[in-house]
Amino acid sequence: MIVRFLFSAPTRDIPAGPDELAKPFKITPSENHPFLTLGDYFKSIKSFMLEDNGIALNPVLGEDMDITRINRMLIRSEKHGALYHLASVEIFTDNQSCKLAVSTAISEKGRSLLAHEYEVLNFLDRTRNLPYLPKPYFKGDVKCRAGIHKETLSMFIAHWFEGYHEWHFSSDESGQRQKIRIWDQECGYRFASQEEAFEIFRQASKILTLFYDTENFSEVFPWHHAAGDFVVRSRNGVIDVRLTTARNYKSCMVFESEKDINPMVAIIWFFLHMTLKMRLDKLDGVGDMVWAGHSCVEAVTMGFFEALRIMEENGSYHLGKAMDLLMLLKALSREELGRLFFSVFDFYCQGDSVDFSVIKTHLKSHVNQLYQVMQNFRL
Repeated sequence: MIVRFLFSAPTRDIPAGPDELAKPFKITPSENHPFLTLGDYFKSIKSFMLEDNGIALNPVLGEDMDITRINRMLIRSEKHGALYHLASVEIFTDNQSCKLAVSTAISEKGRSLLAHEYEVLNFLDRTRNLPYLPKPYFKGDVKCRAGIHKETLSMFIAHWFEGYHEWHFSSDESGQRQKIRIWDQECGYRFASQEEAFEIFRQASKILTLFYDTENFSEVFPWHHAAGDFVVRSRNGVIDVRLTTARNYKSCMVFESEKDINPMVAIIWFFLHMTLKMRLDKLDGVGDMVWAGHSCVEAVTMGFFEALRIMEENGSYHLGKAMDLLMLLKALSREELGRLFFSVFDFYCQGDSVDFSVIKTHLKSHVNQLYQVMQNFRL
């Protein structure tokens, strides 16, 4: 079996040579592990995939899987985050191949969150017939030794969205305009057209709404463009969006008692919150927080109501007709709509201070833009 360790990079992979593998493994992008190296990280993923005759691969390649059938394995470091580390693994046998995502956590907090995330993905995979999240396959721990030191790495394997790429807001060539830049690892980074950008926001909003539960108000949250949570594929001019993970699935609203729960208020809160959150990203994924242009508002509205119509047709929308909600939102004055945003704004007052600051700056214009979109919107 040939096993290669690689680093993901635009247009081509970079082989991990001895010098690179000897470098410290980073717990976070700015903190080195006290004794683990990048080589230890790669070897731990290899062990995870192959231990117990490849039991981790049984859900993918079948229970009769025999690791002696594997001809080649490519382990590629994709991304290092504050809590998780993401790798892709390509496996080749004589008659099949597959590409998988491997998420790894080391810290106690990271391992706890990773375990919960795996449970959420499994729950949504069992209860929702939706293709937008990666299918989870296997979770376990790897004991890694480095000299006299020992470390436990938690990992889980999930489906890899092949051909899908991260994207972020970025300044164009002139440095004057903000556009979406698709991090295409196959053909090179490129700027999305206005039509493609609109589709990305529309589909992302549709996906989040399709996962919304109108009976218990659960939703996929937290998510953030800055974390690369939505990925995009472009083929022959057709945009397709996927959601890379679900860290939690519960209601974000806080009610004083069961009597306070109004399903219509809850879904309006979900919609208003999404119109704000969808406009936030960090420049190039790591820079200052930035705010999407006004066309994003129409795209979010379109995706939201498209999802509601689908839910209405399949029986998962339990609030009457989607048209009734649209008529209710259309009937709101500009001032009434602005007041509804107060509770959403309070949510950010108690949360991310950077998100709060950007939203505060743009909230008045956002309310005006959403009001105009609602007045002109048609199902």
